[in-house]
Amino acid sequence: DEIEKTLNVIKEQGITTILVEQNAVRALKLADRAVILDTGEVVYDGTAQEVLDNEQLRHEYLAI
Repeated sequence: DEIEKTLNVIKEQGITTILVEQNAVRALKLADRAVILDTGEVVYDGTAQEVLDNEQLRHEYLAI
């Protein structure tokens, strides 16, 4: 969609963005890095691909 295209153009230009998105899979597919917060505490900080590949993180924090 148009937002995804725009975010990819911004990313290709080397501009850092922060994306807050309800659709976790969509956001992780666009992202290089991911931070998961639980009650205000960082419980994960790493690559987006690591989150997509980690069943425990997906189940416990993202319900996917």
